Formats: sequence, structure tokens, C-alpha cells
Amino acid sequence: MNKVITIANQKGGVGKTMLATQIALYFDLKIIEIDPYGILKSLMQDRVLKFGLRDKIDENLDNVVFDFGGFDDLRLSQVAKQSNLVIIPFNPTLISLGGTLKSYYKVRDLNENILFIANGYLKEQDVKDAVEFLEENMKEHIDCFSIPYTRAVQTGENEIVSIIDLPKQGGLKKHTYSRIARIFENLMEVIKNKI
Repeated sequence: MNKVITIANQKGGVGKTMLATQIALYFDLKIIEIDPYGILKSLMQDRVLKFGLRDKIDENLDNVVFDFGGFDDLRLSQVAKQSNLVIIPFNPTLISLGGTLKSYYKVRDLNENILFIANGYLKEQDVKDAVEFLEENMKEHIDCFSIPYTRAVQTGENEIVSIIDLPKQGGLKKHTYSRIARIFENLMEVIKNKI
């Protein structure tokens, strides 16, 4: 089965690119970078296709993960319709939730298979409060996966490796990254079940 996953939120800095990278590495997908400020193409040349703000997106792209920039892009409607899954990452902070709601309203009628990811939380209560806020405003239940704040995310980005593979490098990394690797394994299992 072909996989098309879209990651979008009009709010920047919520972990879209990190998630696109981790998902692409895990499922062996290409990344479609739709962010004029994105640098993935320069880091992962063989895996990333970069689209400019005016470039048309081919409707026949398969086995890809779309990484939309933190702005309102009209092409999101086209891509969301053909996606197996739409992921909306957010930081569980008040400033992040407005863009998260806008992003949800933009895709909800185009694709019912939506997964929210609370990224970089410090306290579990913040995630509970954020999900409660979103559900109150949306008037419906949402599927939400949570990722705690960890430096492993930055390590994965810097080294362009799967966070799941970090403990396999042994030594201190095995101890340091085991917990977050399990969390990412669980996330990939959730995604696999949704697509």
C-alpha cells in the first residue's frame, strides 16, 4: 500500500520537520519539503524533494511525507485529500493552540484521519489542558500522541538518524535514549495502524 502522510500546522516551531524526518526514516519515504526556509534538502539530498511557494504538486506522488512550513498554504487542501493520514503537531502552550485550531479547521472536511501530536511537553498536565482546550473548541474528541521534551530530538536532527536507532549505538547512548526510542517506536506503531 502506498503511503502519503501530511504534516502541517500554521504555527512554526512545533516539530513538523523533525516528525517528517523521523517518519521518513522509519517508513523509508521521500520527504516533500514545502517550506521556503526549510533546510532538509541540503541535509538529506537523496531523500528530499523541495517545492517552492509557486510550484505545483503532482497528485500522483506516493510513499511520501509532506512537510508543510508554518504558514497558510493553499496546496494543503489538495494534499490533505490524497493523504492516508494528516498529522498536526503542536506545542502544548497557549500560543501554539491558535495555529493548531486553524490548521485543523482547514483539513477536517478534507480528511477524517487526523492525528495530533503534543510535542515537547514538560508537564503531562499541560498536554491534558491543551487537549481539553482543543476538544472544547472543536466540539469533538481528538486522537493525540504525546512526546516529552528531550535533547534526543535535537541529536536525531543533527545526526539525521532515527531516534529509535540512537540506543543501538551502545554505550551511554543506550542508557540515555532508551526511553525516548520506545516512545518513538510507539508513535510509529500508532501511525502504522492509522495508515
